[in-house]
Amino acid sequence: MSRLIVKDNIQASAVCKTWYKASVSVRMKEHHLWHMKYPSSIGSKRPFEFYDPLHNVTYTMEFPEMAGMTVYYSKDGWLLMCNGHSSEIFFFNPFTRKLINLPFCETSNESVVFTSAPTSDDCLVFGLANIKNDYTLVAINTSKVGESNWKTICFVSPEDFFTYHNKIIFSEGLFYCLGGLGTLAVFDPSRQTWDIHQLRRFSTSWFGTYLVDIEGDIFLLKVSSDYLRGYALNRNGDWTWEDKDKFDEGLTIFGDFRSCKWRSGLMSNMRNKLFLSKFLHPVIQTYVSDEGKYLPSNSCTLSWDEKKNVQSVWIEPPKQILHFL
Repeated sequence: MSRLIVKDNIQASAVCKTWYKASVSVRMKEHHLWHMKYPSSIGSKRPFEFYDPLHNVTYTMEFPEMAGMTVYYSKDGWLLMCNGHSSEIFFFNPFTRKLINLPFCETSNESVVFTSAPTSDDCLVFGLANIKNDYTLVAINTSKVGESNWKTICFVSPEDFFTYHNKIIFSEGLFYCLGGLGTLAVFDPSRQTWDIHQLRRFSTSWFGTYLVDIEGDIFLLKVSSDYLRGYALNRNGDWTWEDKDKFDEGLTIFGDFRSCKWRSGLMSNMRNKLFLSKFLHPVIQTYVSDEGKYLPSNSCTLSWDEKKNVQSVWIEPPKQILHFL
């Protein structure tokens, strides 16, 4: 059963009780993410592609109405998108094709994330924006599904804080926002506070940089052409990045330009690996952490011109994926 792709696994589970138990036991371990490539050009007829890295299989789905739209964030199988204008934001589930609108935001968001699926009661949408092109003025926009307005709070930053393409994670009730110059800001939605921390700076912090929360600990991954460096955030008073050579055994990390997620207990051929996709380059780079090297990339056959019109993001497929393919 472990050698079957998800679709065949589900079909095999209907044969008898014994096969059902075997197929489900294997499927329970396969909570890995799929790599979604989508057209970034308006009017494109190119289908959405969903690549399963475990079985090296690609599925396609047609969403012509979504061509040219921007994906801000992905979580729990949902995409947070905008229709050309960053004030008009909505949720979209490409598997169920369900769309959930959010109210119009007076302050255009430049970076947006959400804490949980929009169908849950605790889903909070969090956005950042600079006000009137002043990089010392930061607007925090928050909203929930069903609300008629966004709530906006403005803060003055002690130095320039670029809100465009922030690396944002939600960890233990706080939003951690890594700016392009390496400044880390922390927003507490319960206390409505915004704290700036001056940290070790990394060149080209937006590109080739991934921020991930692993069971409450925050890590920064910095990618180069030959190797990958890891850093752990020390929040015990001095707020520094400390070198992190290795991660826990069996860990799998999925990263793209917008977000970074992790899984544990996957199939053996996916453990101790990092699957990374860069901005505007929808090619998966597989990094084997215990060997300290990249594997040859074979997940994308796009030409250079095609890559310009395709973006990518990691997404979690539903458990009953067969019903949606």
